[in-house]
Amino acid sequence: MAFKHIAIFLLFHTIIQFQLHKSIGLDETWIKAGYWQYDTTNPSTIQSINSSLYTHIIYGYAEVSFNSSIDDIIVTTSNDERLRNFNKIVKMKNPSIKTILSIGGSDQSLYGSGLNLLMTSTYFTTRKYFIDSSIEIARFYGFDGLDFCWIWPTSSLAMSNVATLLDDWRVAIDLESKKSKKTRLILTMASQHTPFIQDLSFPIESMRKNLDWIHVLAFDYYDPGTTNYTSPAAALYSDHSTNDNLNTDYGINVWIKSGFPSEKIVLGLPFFGYVWTLVSPKNNKIGAEGTGPGPKDPTYGTEGEKEPFASTNGLLEFNSIKRDMIKYRAKNSTYNSTYVMNYVSIGTTWVGFDDVESIKTKVSYAKEKNLKGYVAWQVSYDYTSILSQAAALEVKDIQEVGAIDQSASMQKKKKLNRMILILIPMISILMLLLLIFTLWCLRRRKILVPRNKIGSNNNQEKGDEETRTLQIFTFDEMKEATNSFSVENELGKGGYGPVYKGKLRNGREIAVKRLSETSSQGFEEFENEVILTAKLQHINLVKVVGFCIENGEKMLIYEYMPNKSLDYYIYNQVRRLILNWEKRVQIIEGIIQGLLYLQEYSRLTIIHRDIKASNILLDLQMKPKISDFGMARIFKKDAIEANTKKIVGTNFGVLLLQIISGKKNTCYYGPDDNLDLLDYAFEMFKDGDGMEFMDQSLDDTTHSCKLLKCMQIALLCVQKNPLDRPTMLEISSMFKNIENLVMNTPKRPAFSTRQDEDQVGNSIPNGEFDIDNATITQLVAR
Repeated sequence: MAFKHIAIFLLFHTIIQFQLHKSIGLDETWIKAGYWQYDTTNPSTIQSINSSLYTHIIYGYAEVSFNSSIDDIIVTTSNDERLRNFNKIVKMKNPSIKTILSIGGSDQSLYGSGLNLLMTSTYFTTRKYFIDSSIEIARFYGFDGLDFCWIWPTSSLAMSNVATLLDDWRVAIDLESKKSKKTRLILTMASQHTPFIQDLSFPIESMRKNLDWIHVLAFDYYDPGTTNYTSPAAALYSDHSTNDNLNTDYGINVWIKSGFPSEKIVLGLPFFGYVWTLVSPKNNKIGAEGTGPGPKDPTYGTEGEKEPFASTNGLLEFNSIKRDMIKYRAKNSTYNSTYVMNYVSIGTTWVGFDDVESIKTKVSYAKEKNLKGYVAWQVSYDYTSILSQAAALEVKDIQEVGAIDQSASMQKKKKLNRMILILIPMISILMLLLLIFTLWCLRRRKILVPRNKIGSNNNQEKGDEETRTLQIFTFDEMKEATNSFSVENELGKGGYGPVYKGKLRNGREIAVKRLSETSSQGFEEFENEVILTAKLQHINLVKVVGFCIENGEKMLIYEYMPNKSLDYYIYNQVRRLILNWEKRVQIIEGIIQGLLYLQEYSRLTIIHRDIKASNILLDLQMKPKISDFGMARIFKKDAIEANTKKIVGTNFGVLLLQIISGKKNTCYYGPDDNLDLLDYAFEMFKDGDGMEFMDQSLDDTTHSCKLLKCMQIALLCVQKNPLDRPTMLEISSMFKNIENLVMNTPKRPAFSTRQDEDQVGNSIPNGEFDIDNATITQLVAR
């Protein structure tokens, strides 16, 4: 029993430790970047940069000038002293930080600017001088990379030139690195929130191939110069009542769907807001009518008196927003979770901005979308580094921000406490966690099953791979999410117990699988599913959000699939019409890819053993996701038992017959109702009447994937002799070449009732149901 306690402790302790490491930003690949630009009217010193909160600082900007002596466009700088001091000061606080020199900026998008001249004229043919000078300046001043910040190409020629420039730039950087034997310079680029500007498209393939990553500037969707209505200038999501294109989620999805990898996208975070003047102070919500930009600041860059939230052009940095909120005691700051933004008003002056809640939510979004990191615009706008700390997940909530705003001494005290905690010996922390967890396990030992229910061989088969992050929920959280596990929230029920629809406090919809106390396969299935789903990540596998083991409960929390399961459609005379042949082919191909990943492309061979229509869930686009890994088994790649993967091919064959026919394997068919699904399909195919077996609503005339060929593949999968059945790898190859595929004639299926007539009486009687509860694996001949 003690060994079992230790084994379970190690499993969940590994998950918790992984969560802790991720939360404090120990992932070396996660980019925490920020732009820093010197402003002559309101200068901030390089010493004010808290570089310990960043992995990369981007200096803005190097100048792009016309060199009359060589009649070419080159990169230059007008402040040698500031550039010389930049790297020394920034790296003094954080020696591991990387610095990047940005070329361009908003001024270089103007007509007649050096960069605009280079990219849109005959000077582009001499771009080598521009490239060479950029590399030379970066090396001379000690920068680790270059950033191309030209975000408003205005013609197809300019877009084409961007692609050519990036190709040449990458070649030059690689060549310079080889010659100098120095680490290769980083090459990044700033871009719009989508790859499309009206009818133009950024050169996605060239950007993907040549750039280390891109900075998606996810803001400036609206401003008081373009609309009189208070608007979400950096909305994360849309409320679907406005332009759905002007939000970050839309833009990121378009980048990814256009072929740009999410792992090369760094999300832009605005450390500023926009100010409007309201028509009425009583109407101060998002979308309220205004008269344009907020009050003009006649004292910009000085200490003179001014109105609340006064600015020069409607844009106001976070520093000024927070200072004015404190100075004028603004108490009505509101967080909007739909757009993910904050707004506050004083009289008729209204400002929308991102505070701690918004920044933390956007960073979490970047991690959920598997992006590379985030970039702040700009570091100098950050009030006492509070947004930088929030982005780095070092600020817990808005109350902590209030404490920092009210007292500088409290800020220092918090930093001192953090330093003390960091200096506590790691061994003491681990010992304390072990003691607390052991006591917790002893007090709740009822949640652990007896040793004989979880065999040691099974544990060895599961291996010791790292699990990805799973959230550990409390029982109260699940009770609240499911409305006390109400009947109205119940999605279905299986042998393991009921499944409920739930909604977390952050608005995310989930599915909660609650293991029944009477389940005969209780904790073993639960443990198996936790371990498996934590390891597996594939577009055709259901994602597990977390689990709950409090109060003797065993619950798995999945992403919610709004379109239910496959059996909900194919066995219903009306709903089956929703899934035409094209959609069913998409579902079949998705199932194949999911099973192929489990058996061939994951580190271990995973045999699902319970593939059936009710375990195929459908997302909003009707794409399939395989669920329910409770009965799955793991084998090492060279294990003999892994040959049982032909069983999955058999199960897939039965499922394929159900998809093309809309018939259940719990009913009997034929003139005398004495044939099960497999025998009926075999006899119809053998007699040349295969099309009569099909769902009559399906039409394959315009599709390369034909119903009869699918039927033939399915029958090959269920042949009596296991050696005659194709593997999932072979099945995948068949579907890829199905148009010109030549196949063997299928032999009689396993457990043919033609040979076992005495077993017909034990069958389940024919009937009409909407959901198929049969477990297909029970049909496999051994």
